[in-house]
Amino acid sequence: MQLGQMIAKIRKEQGMTQETFAKKFDVTRQTVSNWENEKSYPDLHTLIKISDEFNLSLDVLLKGDTTMVKDIDKKIKKHSLYKGVIVVLFFMVVGLFAFIQFNNESMNDTAKDYMDNYVKGVKVIEIYDAANKELLVKYDDKHNIDKVISALNIKSWKETEKSIGMNPKYTIKFYCDTTNQDEEKDIKEITLYENGEYATIFITSPGGVKQNYKTSIDISELVI
Repeated sequence: MQLGQMIAKIRKEQGMTQETFAKKFDVTRQTVSNWENEKSYPDLHTLIKISDEFNLSLDVLLKGDTTMVKDIDKKIKKHSLYKGVIVVLFFMVVGLFAFIQFNNESMNDTAKDYMDNYVKGVKVIEIYDAANKELLVKYDDKHNIDKVISALNIKSWKETEKSIGMNPKYTIKFYCDTTNQDEEKDIKEITLYENGEYATIFITSPGGVKQNYKTSIDISELVI
């Protein structure tokens, strides 16, 4: 018995019109008519609903309809292929996201490590009022430079993504080569905020990084 004949038989045994049968499965009466006249087939989802509704196995519904069986088998294989592609794409996206996240974290950690290493060789430190850009103090002697670096204690800083909702206090610029102090393309600076609880590292070379950190700096030790 073909699938269309089986659907018509089930409908009639249940005392249902094509209209009521159609409403039960969210299709039109014409669609049911087409099924019963072998002009079209229910999709796999609807077939399963019919099977569940009338307690019939798909084997019983499709018995004798080899064309429909082949069509469903093809759709299942196609669905499995799509599912496999989606799974692969999902893991690719997750992997890409993890790589980007890891790379960003590495870059940010590198900013702190780079600056911590860079300041060990500085020849000049300039500290500016962050609000009006006025130069407050310039250190070019080893004693005061070491004192500032010790007060900053960059190695202890903890990376934070938190937006710093307070006014900047000081901008500290570092120079290893005193002949290139006006070179905008090679900036190494730290911005400290009001109470010394937060800082931002800004580096233009190498790489270009700007990252916020949680700190615990006694800013009174910086400007003598």
